[in-house]
Amino acid sequence: MTGHSKRVNEAKQESISSSQKESISQSKEDSKFSSSEDKESSEDDENGKLFIRDFNVYLSNKKMGSSSIEDGVVKVILPNSVENMSVADFTVLAQEIYDHANTLASGEDYDAGIIYFYSQNGGELARSTFSGGIKIFKE
Repeated sequence: MTGHSKRVNEAKQESISSSQKESISQSKEDSKFSSSEDKESSEDDENGKLFIRDFNVYLSNKKMGSSSIEDGVVKVILPNSVENMSVADFTVLAQEIYDHANTLASGEDYDAGIIYFYSQNGGELARSTFSGGIKIFKE
């Protein structure tokens, strides 16, 4: 019986050892995946910062306010004077800003997504659409 008990104990130890190796291996894989996600997130953050920096230079040169990224959403703050523009003129302006934002974003390898337009006093003016147009909220 002692021979049998010894083989059973060795089999248990081998099973435990194998299980621990699998667990360690899985942990390493999980770590690699997590590290890869962190790296992608970090690259997105860095690309977003570059995009916003360049986009703000463009907006400043046009005297058209500023932009930021909040919770992954690009927000453009325009001067209050745009509220006095006709809907047609404002649509042209917003489309020009949107098109330039996407040109900059693609150069920075950043997906700008939907862009929201606000006045300085906080009024929501417009947003871009998934098809690349502009949905106007101002009247």
